Amino acid sequence: MKNEWRLDKVMEELKENLLFQSFIQEEAHWTSFMEAYESRDREALNRLNSLFHKYYTEIRFIAYVTKLIRYTAINFDRKRRLGHLRFPLTLDQPVGASDVAWIDLIESPTSDGEPAFEESIQQKSLYLAFSRLTSKQKEVLDLFYRFELSDTEIARTAGISQQAVSRRRKRALEKLRAVGKEGSS
Repeated sequence: MKNEWRLDKVMEELKENLLFQSFIQEEAHWTSFMEAYESRDREALNRLNSLFHKYYTEIRFIAYVTKLIRYTAINFDRKRRLGHLRFPLTLDQPVGASDVAWIDLIESPTSDGEPAFEESIQQKSLYLAFSRLTSKQKEVLDLFYRFELSDTEIARTAGISQQAVSRRRKRALEKLRAVGKEGSS
């Protein structure tokens, strides 16, 4: 009688256990459980224990893989964000293998009503070479030579760094020199 009361108490505890509830939802597990409960045979109990051990191992493996995926995703995202912080996209970088920077490809509106620097060029080969420059390079040369602004002043008005202005001017002049060398040879 004492064993029956104890077994009933264990059964009540098992009914509230979520792991046990999910275990007996499979037909084979439920059948094995009922066989072990009703017969109280040592062999049936060992089969039930073996089934539960396999089930529990599977649950633990799934939990491990789930946590592994979660933490791997978190670390991947963390590394990706750190990479973006360490190596931000800058528009001063050259596009591919060319000497043209990304920022040079962005069009800028002309700010004044005066004729552009391009229109004041008289030599045809220089005019053609100048027309091949990007709008940003033209703008820097215009401000530097026509308005006689310094790199710092150009940078302040354009909202970019002084180094970017210097690079643009240098690249533009290199292009003009290259076209000049082609024309003279």
